[in-house]
Amino acid sequence: MGYTGPMRRSIQALLLLRAALWPCAAVGADRLLVGGVVHLPNGSKPLTIAIEGGRISALLPPGEEGGQRGDRTEVVDLGGAHVLPGWIDSHLHLTGYGASLEQVDLTGASSWEVVVERALAAAARLPADAWLEGRGWDQNLWADPILPDHRLLDRRLPGRPVLLRRVDGHAAVASGAALRLAGIDRDAGDPPGGRIGRRADGEPSGLLLDTAVELVRGVMPPPSREDVERRILRAAQALLDYGLTQVHDAGTGSLELEVLRRLAAERRLPIRVYALLDGDDPGLVERELARGPDRQMWAMLRVGGVKLYADGALGSRGALLGADYADDPGNRGIEVRSVAELGRIARRASESGFQLAVHAIGDEAVHRTLNVFEGLGPHVCRRLRHRVEHSQVVRASDALRFSRLGVVASVQPTHCTSDMPWAPQRLGARRISWAYRWRSLLDAEALLAGGSDAPVEDPDPRRGLHAAVTRQRPDGTPREGWTPSERLTIAEALRLFTLDGAHASFSDGWCGVIRRGNAADLTVVDVNPLEVDPERLLHLKVLRTIVAGVDRHLARAADDPGESR
Repeated sequence: MGYTGPMRRSIQALLLLRAALWPCAAVGADRLLVGGVVHLPNGSKPLTIAIEGGRISALLPPGEEGGQRGDRTEVVDLGGAHVLPGWIDSHLHLTGYGASLEQVDLTGASSWEVVVERALAAAARLPADAWLEGRGWDQNLWADPILPDHRLLDRRLPGRPVLLRRVDGHAAVASGAALRLAGIDRDAGDPPGGRIGRRADGEPSGLLLDTAVELVRGVMPPPSREDVERRILRAAQALLDYGLTQVHDAGTGSLELEVLRRLAAERRLPIRVYALLDGDDPGLVERELARGPDRQMWAMLRVGGVKLYADGALGSRGALLGADYADDPGNRGIEVRSVAELGRIARRASESGFQLAVHAIGDEAVHRTLNVFEGLGPHVCRRLRHRVEHSQVVRASDALRFSRLGVVASVQPTHCTSDMPWAPQRLGARRISWAYRWRSLLDAEALLAGGSDAPVEDPDPRRGLHAAVTRQRPDGTPREGWTPSERLTIAEALRLFTLDGAHASFSDGWCGVIRRGNAADLTVVDVNPLEVDPERLLHLKVLRTIVAGVDRHLARAADDPGESR
């Protein structure tokens, strides 16, 4: 059971003191990382890193590690590589990302016809009555950017239950068979917080927005424990290969939490996970609130927050705006959860010591969420580090409120570069200056944290770093960057994915920077990211990913200048 309040703070203070006074191991370290350039809070320099018991036991000048060598010590020569604090993704969907690696990949499809062709090819490999799932289509990439209808899908895959989710997960197209199984017909009403797309004659078009997607997902065969475990482990390894050492799972469900706890207990969870509970599962939330948060230092799994939704997504016009969409008069988006309900859950969770992580994309959703947090008081928000997930469209006055309340803006830089072709049409000339305003938030002294929202975006943190620094696509367009006044420096971007991410998950006392006593969570790259041209950030080579002192990813020998001996 997790400790709460003063008791937790006392325990953490004692553990930090013990770490600071922790003597070097007389019998030799477990590992010595030699020959690397180590990035410290005050600069980088050649150092040897001694690792003992999964933590950094010493940082020593080159050649002075003799006292750390023992009969069991492994010495790893990094060959001049650069050692960074382990990268952290502060917002992704772990099992969802693992599932996306198994589903039909619709990313980059240039038309609805291409989407259906990919689905058809995948269906040929499945039993005739099996559900077909896919994710990644984006109508904004099509010559005719109209949200699709299921007619073509039914012609090509008659009788097959199919659910193809948009890239953001907030919209989907279901086949006729799937709609029938879910009981969605012309008489079906919109669920709270969602919308069923309809043709002019009132018949469902197959398009489902926000909570309406759950009507179909609710009749799909649920994943087994084995499915969830496989997806978690597959996702974890892919993320480790990208250099990530910790992730914040935004919306951990009951079965997912059960599997994560078992993997952690069996020491099979290879990446650190900070779980933000699925706030749409009241039974799970109540059980965990009664149990209390578990933010044990150095643990591979910690449970500390509740994830809620205030609105939908901008791409499917479900983000809640204060005025009509510029390209859809009369539509201001979807209020997924009312202010009253947000406030009720926020108070209940805060009283139990849990962090709130509220999905809010549109300016009105952000404003309402900050109103809820203001009702709790700045002292509560700062102590529990309440968060606004995405914070994509933020009014100038609300940027200042983030700082005043101590609320974390959890942002995903690649959303900016993915959305830039069509976001101005959604928001209009005035509001577009409110979008993806990271520099404005930092200048207002707000707290930020960086993530990807995978599988909505590619989880590769190098893409996030590049987007934050350049506000350009990987191809270098637009040349000067989109709204370049909102760019970050490379140092600020790196902090988003290291210390800021650690702060957002209460791990900044033992993670996020390289220092003696901290967890040996390290990302080793080939060059100094602070000294390269911004476009070079995309091509950093991740040579090693080290979690709790253990190599969880090693580059191929041909690419890795380091070697163990």
